[in-house]
Amino acid sequence: TAKSPSTSPVGLDSLLSPTETEGKFSVRESIASSDVTDDEARFSTVLLSARQSLNTNPSPKVSLPSSDLGSVDEGAGSEENTLVDDWRKHKKTASNSTILSANNVPYLMSRLNEGAENGTSSRPTSLGDKIREEFYQKHGGSDGKEHVPEGEAAVDWDFWGQVINDYQGFAAEHPEQLAKAIERGIPKTLRGMVWQLMSASKDPELETTYLRLLKETSPHEKAIMRDLGRTFPHHAFFTDGHGIGQENLFNVLKAYSLYDPQVGYCQGLPFIVAILLLNMPDEEAFCLLVRLMHSYDVRGHFLPEMPKLQLRLVSPFERLLEELLPVLHLHFVRQGIKASMYCSQWFLTMFSYRFPMDIVFRIYDNCLANGIEAMFAFSMALLIKNEETLLSMKFDQLLSFLNTRVFEVYQVEPAVEGQTDVKYRVDEFVHDATSLRITPFMLDSYAHEYEELVRARDAHKIEVDSLRSANRQLAAQVKTLEENMAQLNKEHCEVLNELVRARLRHEELESELVRYKLLYAEAMHQSEDAMSSHRISLVASKRGSSSTN
Repeated sequence: TAKSPSTSPVGLDSLLSPTETEGKFSVRESIASSDVTDDEARFSTVLLSARQSLNTNPSPKVSLPSSDLGSVDEGAGSEENTLVDDWRKHKKTASNSTILSANNVPYLMSRLNEGAENGTSSRPTSLGDKIREEFYQKHGGSDGKEHVPEGEAAVDWDFWGQVINDYQGFAAEHPEQLAKAIERGIPKTLRGMVWQLMSASKDPELETTYLRLLKETSPHEKAIMRDLGRTFPHHAFFTDGHGIGQENLFNVLKAYSLYDPQVGYCQGLPFIVAILLLNMPDEEAFCLLVRLMHSYDVRGHFLPEMPKLQLRLVSPFERLLEELLPVLHLHFVRQGIKASMYCSQWFLTMFSYRFPMDIVFRIYDNCLANGIEAMFAFSMALLIKNEETLLSMKFDQLLSFLNTRVFEVYQVEPAVEGQTDVKYRVDEFVHDATSLRITPFMLDSYAHEYEELVRARDAHKIEVDSLRSANRQLAAQVKTLEENMAQLNKEHCEVLNELVRARLRHEELESELVRYKLLYAEAMHQSEDAMSSHRISLVASKRGSSSTN
């Protein structure tokens, strides 16, 4: 039987990792110092429903490859324990970690094609049948039949086979159909693979970089180790302190702290990485983490001072809240509740902290498909659904409810104490969020409004600062003049004192002069008297001598 062109064994890397060097994430001292994601040709966060006009060349058709398939389920119970045991049993390899790995696709299809060439009569007739048969041979038994867990919908293998075979082409041709499918939820068994296709995160060079970084030492290792036990402590995959879950979590966090020194390690990252590791091997989780941080603009949440997080919470989020829920916004203002008090952990962990796993995975589905703007929609949906309850609460109650119980409104029935398998109306939650139609344009307009306000405020602030600076300079000049004046006054007083002293000396000298003049006059009188007496005596002596003669 001749092979169908659509099932020729072509590697999935040709779909996920374009050969262009543009858009590759090479190792550098710090990624933050450069523009990393100049790869719009293979990635876009435009809403799927808005991609009608995309003119994307279809990627090569893929055929599905081998691997020892194993997956980690987000649910609870015996299935989860069995899957976790599989992880622990054969340790970590890129090929046998999970069916969700993009590395698993090519050999799976080529094996099925080989079976057809050898005359196997049970050869599937479609790409979806091939994926389904090999998957259930690995997980459901040797019969290759589909075993659907209770409460789960059967996987539409034909549809998802087409999506996996040519994601970019299918998204361009059927954007609304794909958007609806993602809204209904990506199948657990294919979630990791589809995530990588949506984000175009597959990058062999980056995986090689990851393996090299594992051999290096990070200054953040102690902080990472300290937080490992706090990340999903009740999830079987991360419960064992020496298990593959915590080992992979440590490896990815350590490698990223070395890959992006400017971010390093920040609390909140373990929860994002853990969700990725539940759906793919660690090297692929690292690549998708890099993609999230740069292409989806999550990196700004973890930089020092968290600039992007502050911008998103202060401007677009508050404006959306004011526009969609004006009464609740006013109530929050009166109670002193700011978005950063409850929404920071939602955005930092992409809702993976404290939220149920089945909700978290669906949020990630939509965020990776439509961009980080989806988080605004899910946030608003929660607030809209809980508006009446929130309006009846005060400050402390509001904070406690928003941080721990805001998702309980979507419970199927009230939880009983000690109950672990609580069910949620996840489809309703996702529908409520997607029906809000929060677009990047709306968020950009809010951001521009905020930037204008900031610029106006900054201009006023600059003017005030300038006037204050001039005032300080004038005050300094006044102070200098006052000091000079004080110095001159001091010198003037000294001169006056010296003048007074001089005048006193002058008066003393004048008194002395008068006294000396008096003494001189007296002496002159005495001298004249003496001279007169002498003359008289001479005259008398002369007369006596003449009389004697």
